[in-house]
This record gives sequence, C-alpha cells and structure tokens, in this order.
Amino acid sequence: MNQDNILGNISILILPVSLWSGRKKLRPEDLRLADGSELPPDKLATLGSKRVMNPAALNPFASCKSRAERAVLSVGTRFLGGYAVPVGKLNALMTELEEIRATFDETKESFLAGYNREVEEWIAENPGWENVIRNAVEDVDYVRAQLSFSARTFYINPVEGHESGLEEEVNGLAGQLRREVRQQAKAAWDCSFHGKVEVGQKAVRPVRAMLEKIEGLVFLEPGLNELVSGIRLTLAALPKTGPIKGKDFAALCGAIHLLGNIPEAKEIAENPPVTEEPERELPLAVELETTEEESGIGVIPDLTCLPQFEETPAEWF
Repeated sequence: MNQDNILGNISILILPVSLWSGRKKLRPEDLRLADGSELPPDKLATLGSKRVMNPAALNPFASCKSRAERAVLSVGTRFLGGYAVPVGKLNALMTELEEIRATFDETKESFLAGYNREVEEWIAENPGWENVIRNAVEDVDYVRAQLSFSARTFYINPVEGHESGLEEEVNGLAGQLRREVRQQAKAAWDCSFHGKVEVGQKAVRPVRAMLEKIEGLVFLEPGLNELVSGIRLTLAALPKTGPIKGKDFAALCGAIHLLGNIPEAKEIAENPPVTEEPERELPLAVELETTEEESGIGVIPDLTCLPQFEETPAEWF
C-alpha cells in the first residue's frame, strides 16, 4: 500500500498528559552536614530533589496516563511523536479515552481539595524537616495547572515538494508495528509462560490482543493476514475451559514464538511437554483385553505444534 493509502487509513493521535512530580530542587541550605564539610560546586555535582508530599498521593494520575497509553497501543502504533490509529478504531478509542479523562479530572479535584492536608501529613511524617518542606510547597493553583489530560486527533498530508521525509516515516510504520508486537509477546512470555508446562485461560488474552492490533493495522503490510489467520486457527483449537497443557500448550507457545521470535517458545512448540494422565481404576468385571488399534496406542508422529501455513516463514517478527 502506498503512502497516500496508508495516510488515508490512519488518524494521528497525541496524548498531552501533564503530571506533577511533587518534587522541588534541593538547595544547599536544605542540607545539614554534621562534620562541617562543604558541598561541591554546582559544576561538579547537583543536589537532586526533595519530595514535598507523599508520592503515593500522585500515583492515581500516573495510573491514568499508563491506562491511556495502553488503550492507544492496543489498536495503534507509535508514529511522529504520537500514535497512528486505524480510522475504523478511532471512535471506540476516543470513547475509552474520554472515560479515562473523566477519571483523571475527578481524581484531580479530589486531590486538590485535600492538598493542604496531604502536605501537613507529609510534614508530620518527617519531623525535623518541617521548614525544608514548607519552603518548597507550591500554591494549589500552580499544582492545578500542572495536572492535565487531553487527547487530540488529526490527519496529516505531505507538503508538495517535500514529501520524502514523511514518506520515510510512513514506510517505517510496519517495522514499528513488528517491534511493538515483539515487545508484547516477550512481556506475555515472561509473565505467563516462562518456566511453565501449562497455563490458564487468561494466558491466551494477550495473544488475542496482539492479533486484534495486527488486524487493525494490516493495511501496513497485507502479508500479515496469513499470520493472523494461522494463529487464529491455533487458538480456535485450544480448550475453552481449564488449563492449557500438553500439545495445546505447545501450540500456544508456537503462536507466541511467531509473534515474538522467542527461541524458548519455539523449542517447546517443536518438543511438546509430556503430561501424565491420572490412572483410572477399572471395575474388576471388565476384561482388560484390547488390541493396539482399539487402545489407540501406537507410535506418536514427530509433529511440531507451530501454527500451520502453506509455507511457514522462519521469522515473522
């Protein structure tokens, strides 16, 4: 797909989210050196910062920012300092971001209403440093201005005669998508798969999320349709309840390998873990005479559990 078609399929989204750190720069007079030694000059070392309130009081704002970034990256990919979002996914995403903004604003008003109390509690928790903290406390209106959340969208087009720079950025979108999916796959592997021989149903969720992201941005590289189709067939064959183990676990590891190029996952896919089934007690009256054909016991073929394609690539991502 050429540059114009790609630009016609994406909108640009930026998240200007501003947080207040609750810190101020340390000053020489804030420090007490018991041995009477001098502080080094500014050109040699800086003093760092001091907290003017409990950092836990500011955590909800960072959580809102992280939640918004995860929402955008679930459907879009980083682009030009913001994100490229498929046009078809934009409305639902903006609805979700509006909900996060509402939570941010409610948290902000609640925080500002209790701002002075938070400061006093922090001072009480740090006896002997009362003046250092009080001299660094910002006015509540300043803090209000520092805390903000918004989401802005727009379309872009190249300037006639200067198309090369934007074209280069657009051509890098497919590679950026691959990098992000690799990172997601590695994170999912480390969190849910590494060192295990079976996983629960929740472990499938990040794989489905990766496929949905690729599907939304598949116009960046139409050949990825085959990857998505092959892995979806693998997921459809997995048990819908209970643990995923044995060859099912190996098949899921094969999907993770294709998404993240994880050698350990590939090793499991090609050498499925053996799981022992619990022995069942049979009634004494049952005659234990079965043939090899009736029992289904025979030579297990040497099959890999990688998702099946007409021509399986060595590495997708």
